[in-house]
Amino acid sequence: MKGALSVAALSLAASEVSGHYIFQQLDIGSTKGSLFQYIRKNSNYNSPVTDLKSNDLRCNVGASGSGTDTVSVKAGDSFTFTTDTPVYHQGPTSMPPGSAASYDGSGGWFKIKDWGPTFSGGQASWKLDSTYTFNIPSCVPDGEYLLRISQLGIHNPWPAGIPQFYTSCAQIKVSGGGSASPATVSIPGAFKDTDPGYTANIYSGFTSYTVPGPSVFTCSGGGGGNTGGSNPQQPAPQPTTTLRTSTTAAGSSPTNNPGNGGGSGGCSVAKYGQCGGNGYSGCTACASGSTCSATNEYYSQCV
Repeated sequence: MKGALSVAALSLAASEVSGHYIFQQLDIGSTKGSLFQYIRKNSNYNSPVTDLKSNDLRCNVGASGSGTDTVSVKAGDSFTFTTDTPVYHQGPTSMPPGSAASYDGSGGWFKIKDWGPTFSGGQASWKLDSTYTFNIPSCVPDGEYLLRISQLGIHNPWPAGIPQFYTSCAQIKVSGGGSASPATVSIPGAFKDTDPGYTANIYSGFTSYTVPGPSVFTCSGGGGGNTGGSNPQQPAPQPTTTLRTSTTAAGSSPTNNPGNGGGSGGCSVAKYGQCGGNGYSGCTACASGSTCSATNEYYSQCV
């Protein structure tokens, strides 16, 4: 079986654009991969994808199977995506014909993991790390897959700002699997500018969150909707030849007030976090050693 897997996480390439990040390394269990050995290398450095209708939403700009190795993995084994710079934008993270190397991702995808926010005392907490680890579902059929990880940054609230997808795809060959047939979605098409998780404003009345995209597939089924921290309900199985994993993330991270912003009083923004811009109502004071610099009228960051 050939297919496409998608998880939720973060991604972007090198570091010519300040303040962004990219998933550039895939490890299988304790076996370390080198930079872009198993991950398709993109051509837009560490810049995000913002066009919901673009095929670049699948694996990033210019990312093809040319020169990328395909790594063998057993169903049920763990994998880890690593970024060049730790993720700092608040938001959720979510984990074919021919070989994986020749597959363009135009078939179906299904999601196997979301890292959503948790809410406590009126504030949201996100998993903002440089590594994201999960397991290949034990029930997926043997075959070659694209394993996608993506983060959606919503630190520039829609519609004044445009949410940002940080996405990467790894090429894997699964063995020892099962016979599951998860329901799938297409990319582009899985995310819409009317999705609550796409239009959410983390600086105003932010008390709940629904991760964009399909529900999370699990071999055993169950789970809740794809809101903060829980595994969404498994969709009804349908015949498919592809699998996928996807990540989503939102907003920049003030050090003392993640989630609601609320001006500069009593809080500060970590280096490379957002500190201003049209429509922004979060912290405006930067952590010691950095200053707030305007990139454009909608976005300023601590550098």
